[in-house]
Amino acid sequence: MGERITKTGVVKAIQGRIAVVVTQHEPECASCSVKDACSFLGGGGANMEVRARNTAGARVGETVKISLQGSSFLKATFLIYMVPILALLGGALCGYLLAQIFSVNENFFAGVLGVFGVLASFFWLKKKGKELSERQEFTPEIVSKRATV
Repeated sequence: MGERITKTGVVKAIQGRIAVVVTQHEPECASCSVKDACSFLGGGGANMEVRARNTAGARVGETVKISLQGSSFLKATFLIYMVPILALLGGALCGYLLAQIFSVNENFFAGVLGVFGVLASFFWLKKKGKELSERQEFTPEIVSKRATV
């Protein structure tokens, strides 16, 4: 089934079947190379609000463990990092090739189409992100709860 990424937090609010969980920075996050980019399970700051499926029936104030399939995290990370890079390279290559055909400055045309490719990839990622956030495999899930004392 694959490895799961887990994090502990406190339920701040319940919104239907979704719980808003506040997580804290953990010691192992300090040495992580992508700590500033991680937003799925609360990285990137001292406290982070994470929306998670409330399958455990947690209530406000309870300490919970949230989890996300590791493969889903890797897929999303690949999209976030690689799509803009590939769009930049593809745009620059198209610009270079089109500059050859139209006899214009190759560097300028490659740069303009490279920037256009990156901007287009951001719009595509925003749309794709909304689609993926609606799929269960890309939404963290509350897997256990512990009442606070």
